[in-house]
Amino acid sequence: MDAGLKAGQFSIYLGNNEDHLRYRIESFYNPMQQIELCTYPYNNVIGKLNVRQLGIFHEARFEILQTRNTSNLWFTGNIKRQYTWFADKYIINFAERRIKMRRRIFSLTFKFYNEVKKLIALFRMRVFTVTVIKYDVKIFSNEFPDSIYLLALAAHDNKRTKIYNRSLHRHS
Repeated sequence: MDAGLKAGQFSIYLGNNEDHLRYRIESFYNPMQQIELCTYPYNNVIGKLNVRQLGIFHEARFEILQTRNTSNLWFTGNIKRQYTWFADKYIINFAERRIKMRRRIFSLTFKFYNEVKKLIALFRMRVFTVTVIKYDVKIFSNEFPDSIYLLALAAHDNKRTKIYNRSLHRHS
């Protein structure tokens, strides 16, 4: 990413070993929040997210590179926050499909569900300090690209706290 005020960053590791950095999320304001998901160590961009927040309305548009084959096609989608009193809820639209991301109030866990309400991924906040927030990531399905879950969490987290470093540990 080029110019802009730096915002939150994430490192995504394979397993619990912080020696195995898999992805990196960089975030900037220029003038809206822009997020890029890059592979590591090659630094290839495989996901982009533009976040727009107007008052209580929170919406993001994303592009994801199809990495499961060699087509090099980019797919687009969006993430919209639904306001409720007792939960954070997001609807993720991608390739004419819908994913729901939900976190109950005071919970440390985000859950992702497909259209038939099957749990397909889970993020649990593990450690919280002033400078680092760590999540355990469990993805139970290959139904959607992993990039969607990572960008969705980045969109949510960056609306709340914009200056901390984060680590995501993906469990297979």
